[in-house]
Amino acid sequence: MNKKLSLQICIIFVTIIFSIFFLNKIFFKKDFEVVEIKKIPKTNEKNLIEGIQYFSKDIKGNTYLIEAENGIMDQNNQDIIYLKDVKAKINFDEKKVITINSKRAVYNINNFDTEFLDDVKLKYAENKLSCDKIFAKFSQNYAILSGNLVFKNLITKLYADQMEVDLITRTTKTSMFNKNNKIKIKHLTNGVN
Repeated sequence: MNKKLSLQICIIFVTIIFSIFFLNKIFFKKDFEVVEIKKIPKTNEKNLIEGIQYFSKDIKGNTYLIEAENGIMDQNNQDIIYLKDVKAKINFDEKKVITINSKRAVYNINNFDTEFLDDVKLKYAENKLSCDKIFAKFSQNYAILSGNLVFKNLITKLYADQMEVDLITRTTKTSMFNKNNKIKIKHLTNGVN
């Protein structure tokens, strides 16, 4: 084989390997990485974990802390844990914290996706929201808040069935399940009604 051809084949081979490695590092990198996972097990019941706390931080500095009184790992999928008496804090911007409380939640320890269920309450600055369920799909940067949704701030009270939130652009789309029903918005006089 010719030296020139051998050198060209080696250069092409090295370039392909370098390109695959580089593309994998840049384009297939996860946005979130687990900084700390804390489980404090107590054995009161079979498979019950008490005093659960998960904390994650992404490359932009956004943080997500979820705590629960207790939880049980899914028998078929070790990435899923069923939580009870849940409190979560999401910090997307400096000094701006979203808090979520619920009686139950389903948490994916691999991608941080969380479904908050039963008596869900969300607070952000002077904004308060209650609903039946919040599905925060961090792996795809959106959240869906649904069921008996009531949003209240100092001047407005809103009643709807569902709110979709883009976690990147922070835009929302509020809707009703039945297209014949209308979203109700009540203007509060002097912030009190």
